[in-house]
Amino acid sequence: MGKVTGLRCPKCMQRYPVEIEGRLCERCHYILEVEVDLSSLHGKGPDYFLNRAERSIWRWREFLPIEKAEAIVTLGEGGTPLLPVERLRRDVRGAEVYLKNDTVLPTGSLKDRSNAVAISRAIEEGRTVVAVASTGNAAASVAAYAARAGLQAVVFVPEATASGKVAQATAYGARIVRVQADFDGTVRVYGKALKAFGWYSCDSSNPWRNEGKKSYAYEIWADLGGRVPDWVIHPTAGGVGAAACWKGFNELYRLGWINRLPRIAVAQPAACAPLVRALEAGWDEIRPVEAQQTIAESIKVGSPSTMAWCALRAVRESGGTAVALSESEIERSQVLAARETGIFAEPAGAVSLGAAIRLAEEGLLRPGHLVVAVITGHGLKQPRTDLALPPAIPPDLRMVERALQVR
Repeated sequence: MGKVTGLRCPKCMQRYPVEIEGRLCERCHYILEVEVDLSSLHGKGPDYFLNRAERSIWRWREFLPIEKAEAIVTLGEGGTPLLPVERLRRDVRGAEVYLKNDTVLPTGSLKDRSNAVAISRAIEEGRTVVAVASTGNAAASVAAYAARAGLQAVVFVPEATASGKVAQATAYGARIVRVQADFDGTVRVYGKALKAFGWYSCDSSNPWRNEGKKSYAYEIWADLGGRVPDWVIHPTAGGVGAAACWKGFNELYRLGWINRLPRIAVAQPAACAPLVRALEAGWDEIRPVEAQQTIAESIKVGSPSTMAWCALRAVRESGGTAVALSESEIERSQVLAARETGIFAEPAGAVSLGAAIRLAEEGLLRPGHLVVAVITGHGLKQPRTDLALPPAIPPDLRMVERALQVR
């Protein structure tokens, strides 16, 4: 199991004990990072992990900050397919692109990587009530893992959250609080509730929760046979996925198991792109933006936590970039993912594919580049309601021929 040595501010590098209240740097007010002691792995080679039969994120348990095996809460998360996109080679200008298909995770989104670790930590701490504010995917995930662990879950969602996501969280037995506000407004009232009721929070302020997505790096490395991508592209709202993936690859690099690092690209809707704006403007900090309407509702966060700064740092340190996609580009990405690769992604989950196409058009992806685009959420999370169904026909072969215009 992973051995936690303490917490550290990602900005000023000040170290703190695990027991610190609030889990924020007292100087910078940034969310702290968990430090996991990897010294015991220096005498072991990659085969120590690669030969394990386990395929969930717990295959990499020494990298993850859970110290008690009996505390682990799992639904089999992780080990998701890495699929090539041969029929889109022309769209990506000959780059070798793979889609990391996280739509097949237990609750249908990347949030399961985070909450398997977050809820396991809740068990270690002896908590009984867990909570989260969410645009929908984290709500369902927290509810599922709480149910698995026998804990009570309370989830806050904006009133406009897709009904399917709310129904999913409800099915797992969570207590639902729908707020007449956008996500940023929902987070504000959620923060007040946390202080008032003392719930265990599973949002991005939880350093343990943020470690779960490091598993992207380990799985990509393993599934590519030890190769390191030239680019990893990640849909981004709060920035945890991109930041954690970068941290995971750096851990492999420090162990000497890889000899280079990938470039990190973050993908956001143009309607709500605070990271893109900060990178383009050369800002050191992420400044809030007013979130406009977008079909990529899962990543519609105008005022992200300080984890967004960590994602911006990952982009800069890796020599990567940030991409803002128009609504038409997002729609096209979703259609291409479904019809050309067989992956039905929600709009926010498909923006990484759209970003790959854009980067290829701009010449940043070139023939021979190895690229992984993470698909983060299932299309059934946010099904379209404006599709016209074909009319029903009598059970007659001639009517089938007419309906399909065959022969």
